[in-house]
Amino acid sequence: MIHEIKTTIQRIEAKPGQRLLVVSDIHGHLDRLIQLLRQMDYGGDDLLILVGDLIEKGPESLRVLQYVMDLAQRQPVYVSMGNVDLGRLLKVEDDSPEGVADWVGFLGWAERVWGGSLFHEMLADMGIPAGQVTGERAAEYRSHMLVQFHDELEFLRSRPTILTAGRYLFVHGGIPTEELQTLEGTDPAAYLKNDNFWSQGYAFQKYVVVTGHWPTCLYRADKEDVSPLFDRERQILCIDGGNGLKRGGQLNGIILPDCQTGIEGISWTGYDGFPLVEALEGQAGRDSCVHIQYFENQVELLEQKGDMALWRQISSGREFEGPVDWIYRDGERLHYSDYADTLLEVEPGNRLSVLQQTGAGYYCKKNGLIGWYRGMARPVKQELALLSGVPNREERHRRKRELAVYELLDRLGICFQRIDHAQANTMEACREVEEALGGAVVCKNLFLCNRQRTEFYLLMMPGDKLFKTRELSAQIGSSRLSFGEAMYMEKYLCVSPGSVSVMCLTHDTENRVRLLMDRDILQWEYFGCHPCMNTSTIRMRVGDLLEKFLPAVGHAPRYVDLKGTD
Repeated sequence: MIHEIKTTIQRIEAKPGQRLLVVSDIHGHLDRLIQLLRQMDYGGDDLLILVGDLIEKGPESLRVLQYVMDLAQRQPVYVSMGNVDLGRLLKVEDDSPEGVADWVGFLGWAERVWGGSLFHEMLADMGIPAGQVTGERAAEYRSHMLVQFHDELEFLRSRPTILTAGRYLFVHGGIPTEELQTLEGTDPAAYLKNDNFWSQGYAFQKYVVVTGHWPTCLYRADKEDVSPLFDRERQILCIDGGNGLKRGGQLNGIILPDCQTGIEGISWTGYDGFPLVEALEGQAGRDSCVHIQYFENQVELLEQKGDMALWRQISSGREFEGPVDWIYRDGERLHYSDYADTLLEVEPGNRLSVLQQTGAGYYCKKNGLIGWYRGMARPVKQELALLSGVPNREERHRRKRELAVYELLDRLGICFQRIDHAQANTMEACREVEEALGGAVVCKNLFLCNRQRTEFYLLMMPGDKLFKTRELSAQIGSSRLSFGEAMYMEKYLCVSPGSVSVMCLTHDTENRVRLLMDRDILQWEYFGCHPCMNTSTIRMRVGDLLEKFLPAVGHAPRYVDLKGTD
């Protein structure tokens, strides 16, 4: 069934002095969103405004969607539709044979171009590889997906095209007029995908128009800069930092102190997730001589010099040196990713986001501007603070499932510490966090099931042990164990892949999941685990886990002795 989507406008009632935090083009990057909200000190009665394109191009479209839905249920979060959001809805609306075939074709295209999509993630949660969605079963899989993820798709479908708050108007692509009554009820596509809006010459009087969609670096012919663009005279603000689209992209966050604040009162911050270094030497800046944008990015290789090469831009004939890794092929043609040979102005102590380290120096970013730093630098580690007890209740970036863990531990009188950090969804990523946990060891946690999907297990084991299915199967008398699908993990433990831990048993009120614990854990005094979100880790006593937490959630461990061999 095809649902017709028309332009709608939602007016936000903001109080005097109430901050507005504005983000666009998240594009499936959950960790970047969480870290950005932390940088912006999202809390209190802040209004969070997300200006379209929650999904696609990143690895966690479904998780971003579910995260935003969770926040929106508990606090003032306003989300407008983006062109990609609309496109995916239209792609799955048509249930005719032709529509299903088009959807299957899209799955193949998205796999080749982006490595996946929202639909790939939905299917994966259901245990269905996208490659199996062919032939007669395609319509069946699609129908199951629409039922399983009805709430998520309905959330996207119900998003307004335009948001207004005081003197500010938020729209993903751009609008041709401030007379909003003339836009209401029309086809929203033109306002969601309004390419190159900044350069179209529009100026506004009533509103400051805030848009995403078109990365700000594309508006800048002379440099590669992904910071927001402000035009006080025309009252336009473009904030898309190329997150998920540009190799040096970032997620930009705009802070409005008040819905009546002028452009001059706006501040911003950005988060990109790249490794950081601290400059040890100063460097004088120099404007770019060459700036390669995707409009004219065909090049030819002249000479390779290790990890650098001499290139010629076909359209201009200009020669430049740049990293070899920034090339990609289209058949026989060579194309160069967005690049500028700017020298950044750097002072000792400046922190730089490193896109690539080469023999020629650091190709990096400072305050959104991308270019070269040729001096010495040292790596900067995450600043990890070990804090005690329940987080400040003014914080607003945490999911309900995470807060439930803290609240339960507090009610049980269990002393615990916690660390907020960048996403740690592998044991390797947990090592840096483990160093800050004061002697606590982070467990490896595996969600398993039998072949029939009737028995589910949560295995806790030391992170340095290899997991051997046959060894565990023999000890618990359950053959053909495998990793459980994400849909069961979410259903029974209220957790997503990469975040599972014993704390998730907080949500297993029907005891559908059996706890298996490697006996070696009993030798530890403290252990570390995620509180249902892999952007935080808690530290607590093993004794409190066994004597207080597990009895409270109605689970008793079955001990196993794993050697990591068959």
